[in-house]
Amino acid sequence: MSTPDQGHVIEVVAAHEDLDPKGMSTGRILLILLGLAVIAVVAGRLLYQQGFDSKTVPTELIGLWTTADPSYSDRYLELQPDSITFGTGGTSSIKYSIIGVVRQEAGEREAYEIHFRGVDGAKFSREIVLAGSGNKLYFRSQAEVVWTRFQQ
Repeated sequence: MSTPDQGHVIEVVAAHEDLDPKGMSTGRILLILLGLAVIAVVAGRLLYQQGFDSKTVPTELIGLWTTADPSYSDRYLELQPDSITFGTGGTSSIKYSIIGVVRQEAGEREAYEIHFRGVDGAKFSREIVLAGSGNKLYFRSQAEVVWTRFQQ
């Protein structure tokens, strides 16, 4: 509406816009779902963190270990405070980073669950039982293969 004497144009605008009859847009729904997914992942990681007794290998396990088992004649195991290395034959080896150690109950023997990670991010764990007077160990999954501390 306009009146010729004022020289202005007056436009009538509604005080509020009508709501979208479809409800929320697809984009808004996807954004909300993405936000909920991020919250769920963060909460899951916080709640599911495994408690380790230590982040380093205990001193009684540190060293180079070999076995007399003929199936592993060219193999070795080396434990360092922050790594575990498996000699895979010849001069080949695979080294992993320690991410945590859990001390376990094993009767009169010392037992440890060693958690480690490869360079690709894959996580592994092995249960090690310390036997004898601390100079022998074996993996719980291979109790028949006894590893002896290498004396240098």
